[in-house]
Amino acid sequence: MGRVWNNARPMAINPTLKAMTDLLLAELPALGRELLESIQHALHQDPRAFALQDAWSRRRSRFLLEFESELRPQLVRMRAGDLQARPRGGNSGLGGLSLVDESQALRDVGIAHAVELCQEASRTELFQLGNFFTALHRGPVHGRDLNALRPALFARALADALAGSDLSADGHYALMRAAAPALAAALARRYQQLVGLLHEAELAPMVSTRLGQERRRSPAVRDSQSGALAGLQARSVAISSRPQRLHAPASESLLDRLYERMLDDPALAAPVKAQLARLQVAVTRLALEDATLLRDESHPTWRLINAIAAYAGGFADANDARLQEFLRFLEDQTAALVQSPQPSSQQFEYLLRLVDAFIARQARERSAPSEAELATLERERQSGAWLKLLREQLDELARRAGLGPHARRFLHARWSVLIVQAMVREGQDGVLVQRLLHWVDPLIDSLRERADAAARAELRLQLPALVSGIESLLEPLGLDPEQRQALMDALMKLHGRLMVQTAATQAGTADARASELPGETQAAADDAAPDEAAVSRFVEQRESGYASVWAHAQVDRSALPTQPLPLPDSAEAQQQVEARLWLDGLRVGGWFHLFVDSVWCTAQLVWIGSERDLFLFVGQDAGQRHSLTVGALSQLYLNGLAMYLEQEGLVERAIGTLLQDLDDE
Repeated sequence: MGRVWNNARPMAINPTLKAMTDLLLAELPALGRELLESIQHALHQDPRAFALQDAWSRRRSRFLLEFESELRPQLVRMRAGDLQARPRGGNSGLGGLSLVDESQALRDVGIAHAVELCQEASRTELFQLGNFFTALHRGPVHGRDLNALRPALFARALADALAGSDLSADGHYALMRAAAPALAAALARRYQQLVGLLHEAELAPMVSTRLGQERRRSPAVRDSQSGALAGLQARSVAISSRPQRLHAPASESLLDRLYERMLDDPALAAPVKAQLARLQVAVTRLALEDATLLRDESHPTWRLINAIAAYAGGFADANDARLQEFLRFLEDQTAALVQSPQPSSQQFEYLLRLVDAFIARQARERSAPSEAELATLERERQSGAWLKLLREQLDELARRAGLGPHARRFLHARWSVLIVQAMVREGQDGVLVQRLLHWVDPLIDSLRERADAAARAELRLQLPALVSGIESLLEPLGLDPEQRQALMDALMKLHGRLMVQTAATQAGTADARASELPGETQAAADDAAPDEAAVSRFVEQRESGYASVWAHAQVDRSALPTQPLPLPDSAEAQQQVEARLWLDGLRVGGWFHLFVDSVWCTAQLVWIGSERDLFLFVGQDAGQRHSLTVGALSQLYLNGLAMYLEQEGLVERAIGTLLQDLDDE
């Protein structure tokens, strides 16, 4: 076999890739059976998993088929040399913008747990496989995991095989945790077999370089200790006071060494180092007059340096146009500060505000292509409240007009939904909304009962214009022909009932008028249009009548559905407080590591909803957009799957390394 190892001639390695995928394709049935048996055993052995037995019993018969059908097409593509990852749809999408809610986030947490166990069990093998696939890759890597056979591939298939509409997000997460050890053990043997193929192809020496220090993707936040800079200064002064070290002022020596450590930071790109090096002149002058600079890590100078380094560190490419624009802006703004004979902390504070404003503006520009979709998402989250208010208003109008129960049901279950759908699409003042509201009065009037033949004849003359006007609104609302026809058929049925009404039916209708909508029979409710399912996400459930029953009857409260609240001092309550504080501190412009849709990505926070309940992140590629609900982001944060790109600032890292240097002296 040829040993060409470059991007120009990757075909020399293709036989090894085919051998790997052939091995996995042959092993799929056995892998599925191992997982099936291990999951079954784990659920039987763990008494806490008793509640999952029923859910597992419904999945056991189809587990093998679904697990294999999820993996096989992807392995077949890889065998043909197609290593490009296929995008996976989000929980909901609007024009390509994926929406991740709390349930989707919890699914990702389960996948991340399985991936972590697999990585711990096969760290060396995954390192070698990662090198192999990196060599096959064409184009820049930018720190991405290019291993097409990484554990996430199998964890996603496991998650899909365990999913189902009858299982809550918490239940699915519990099943994933029960299955994760089995997946790690089963994959460990397969990864060893794959590395064996590398040995057979004599490729192992080329991909088995020393396993370096791998950057953890989900580290705990390491907060710098308050006063670390003051401690560093005290230690530096103590060392400088030694007879052989009395040649330089302690503060100047400490500042020079601290700045040297910052500029030596490997995470800092060369253009950013150049800008920070220019700033050193002003920092040195400030240190001569401001004694707090070397005692307080929260000094505006250090916060400015951290902000510059953190923002610039989010760009994978030092030649990125946005980074270059930021550096040009920084150079222009620091020019006066550098030339000032005596800079002040207020000048650094002002420059920090300018930098924050520039970062926020640049981030907002990245959110501009998603503005319409984001506005729709925000309106959709308000649709429940709008629907409730609108139904109350329509019910009152129907009551005043003396409409019968069928007509009131039509307004409640159909017309209100159409109006709210239009409000979500266009906003409360949209043209379509106004047109729908314009037809409310004529529609209600057409549904009134007619007392005599003359009145019904007059209605017959009015109906063509009414029907034509309503039909003209349905297509712009996005209803398909079947949905539009179903709605118009329901309206025609109501008008037909009025046309053939007799004195006897009038009497019956008068009695029925007193009934309220929530008390109607299921048979009557079945008249609701089939198209309601298409807009069901805008429909709230009616208020339950159980509340009044519980208030006035003897009830076995142990049988009621409850969700226990965490105790104020419990670990869960403390975690919720921690997440809330973290979420409240998020600002537009920051770069984050996120585990979204079972894939790690580096993304910038470019938009926060007006209620801080929606967050938009955009990756290095502007097409990678992720909108997360506050619940989803909280779940990811608490499980170490959402974090700032820099958990520890540049200054704090420099202090840490300098302290180590002083310890060695």
